[in-house]
Amino acid sequence: MNTRGARQIAIVGLVISVILVAAQAPGEDWPKFLHDLNNSAHSGETGISSSNVQTLKTKWTFSSGYEFSASPAIATVNGTSMVFLGAWNGNFYALNAVTGKKIWSFTVDLVPPCRTNSCRIASSAAVDTANNLVFFGAENAYLYALNATTGALVWKQQLGDPHKGAEVWSSPTFFNGMVFVGLASHNDAPCVIGLVNAYNELSGDSVWSFPTIDQSTCPSGTCLGGAVSSSLAIDTTNGIVYAGTGGPGAKCTPATQNATLYPDAVLALNASTGTLLNYYLADGDFGSSPILHTSGRDNQCAGQNYRDYWVTDMNEAGDIFVLGRDAGGLTGSLQTMKSAGFTASSGFLPETNITKCGAGKQQTDYMNNIFAPDHNGDLLTLFQDHAGKASFQHHTKSSQKPLFGAPAIIKDIVLFGGLDQHLYVNKTDGPTLLSFKVKGPVYGGVAISNSRVYFATSLGYLYCMSPNGK
Repeated sequence: MNTRGARQIAIVGLVISVILVAAQAPGEDWPKFLHDLNNSAHSGETGISSSNVQTLKTKWTFSSGYEFSASPAIATVNGTSMVFLGAWNGNFYALNAVTGKKIWSFTVDLVPPCRTNSCRIASSAAVDTANNLVFFGAENAYLYALNATTGALVWKQQLGDPHKGAEVWSSPTFFNGMVFVGLASHNDAPCVIGLVNAYNELSGDSVWSFPTIDQSTCPSGTCLGGAVSSSLAIDTTNGIVYAGTGGPGAKCTPATQNATLYPDAVLALNASTGTLLNYYLADGDFGSSPILHTSGRDNQCAGQNYRDYWVTDMNEAGDIFVLGRDAGGLTGSLQTMKSAGFTASSGFLPETNITKCGAGKQQTDYMNNIFAPDHNGDLLTLFQDHAGKASFQHHTKSSQKPLFGAPAIIKDIVLFGGLDQHLYVNKTDGPTLLSFKVKGPVYGGVAISNSRVYFATSLGYLYCMSPNGK
């Protein structure tokens, strides 16, 4: 049996719709950028699929009056489903996810270079409902922790000097009592020394900080670069943080000398200590976020079971890297492919294929479908088989403009936004199904929660869409 095919539920008459709702997978939160610590961008819900996506209608919109470029986070806080999103006016908003009504807002510190009504919040939020905390970063280089119910400040930490360009674009994530985030600048103009930082989630105390420039490899003076603008991925089994870094000093504005380590790299760091375990050095900024996935096979007939573990990341030069990983970090196993450049983060859909191999026995293959919006306006689809081999499956042209926003995957469809002011819906096997015209370009990612689709535009509109607008 191939689980790629969706289970069919016969619907006879309107009364059976109640049975359908009961049979659906329960609603779930989308509490951080790309949904989870593996950065899968995959919702396990079943309420939206190719069979009803054409009925999506706008349920509500919220206007901030200022640009949105981050991705919404949706979490259930004290029984209320809430949407969390920051705007470029320095305001961070918490809205009722069902009605769109504002519950509270918080204004960040307007320290230079921030001005009144002008302080970018490009960092997507992460919501820890267990501790009632929401985390995000801003142009002023602060990482904020707020009470998710009230919006009251719990703590804040400044990662660098905003006068010198330091800014938090990275979307924070939390694990094992710590919150992790990267430091960058705006378009490397000017550059700063990139950081991966870990803080105590409750107190905000610094646990560790890893600079992404090894000054011992700098020709002279202080080298800059290695920005961490993407979101981190965390291997929770082995306690490892994976991070992608930006370009070295010569690519800065103004240019500086290059350190050879660790710009343009994928880093594996011990989550508890920040110790560098190992890294893979490439040539090109990693603006997209790494994803963690697994392949393998269970064969009951042969008694052969195995798993292989991977981290995949894509850079702005168009290089795709599928890197092996294990309990020690990166293993040295490498697959590379070439396509258009990538700024948008990718997501993946695990696939399980079950076949009979003998009387009462079966073979189970574990595979992955990886979806990546690219600079050509294509949605690129990669397939990874049970042996871990990754290959191109589809290049589906969706837009005539670059795609910068991360996708969201549910059932047999992929949703993503375009700079051409459209929300696109593709089948997971390639074809574009339809698109929706929206008010403004979509730079951020899509989120899905309780059969509702959320995304924001650079004209300051936050959208909530649902089947028939209900």
